[in-house]
Amino acid sequence: MSPRTPQQNEEIRQQSRKQIIDAAFELFANEGYSHTSILAIARKASVSKGLIYHYFDSKESILVAIFDQMVQIGEEMLDFPDHFTSTDKIKQVLNQTFEFIETQPGLGRLMIRLALQPDTMSTLKPKIDEVQEAQMVQHAQILEDLGYENPKLEAYELGAILDGVLLGYASQGDDYPLKEMKTKIMDDYVPS
Repeated sequence: MSPRTPQQNEEIRQQSRKQIIDAAFELFANEGYSHTSILAIARKASVSKGLIYHYFDSKESILVAIFDQMVQIGEEMLDFPDHFTSTDKIKQVLNQTFEFIETQPGLGRLMIRLALQPDTMSTLKPKIDEVQEAQMVQHAQILEDLGYENPKLEAYELGAILDGVLLGYASQGDDYPLKEMKTKIMDDYVPS
């Protein structure tokens, strides 16, 4: 048997890190951040406690890594080609948001549960504030370009509507009229 290549070692490191993050995400959401120990994460991820500390300094740093993954998903939704018009941009934001809600219902439920735990929010508050501000500025700019009189307030309203759709679909599943809601919101925000 030949020794592993550096690329194989890196793939194993990335896989182990992902196992730890996925296990922690599920435990934080279901058991609560403060009630989840490093040992519980290790058991759930089928790795040793020592391996967790090889990749993360603390439970808090795992939480930050989870949040960074969610931020990356959000940034991909707001990554527009240069030639996109404001209409193209709002259409992309809405299409990708609904795709996320429909294809990642478990992740959506977990995000909601994490958001309702004050100890996780206090740890992440500075990062959340930074991300929300950046998204708000970008959404408000799109809505301003589309001619809304109060784009910042409109961006808050759109965000609240989409949060409500996420909550509705996460709690009602297939009984929630997701396709009809997408059609209505697209009709309301995407110029024809």
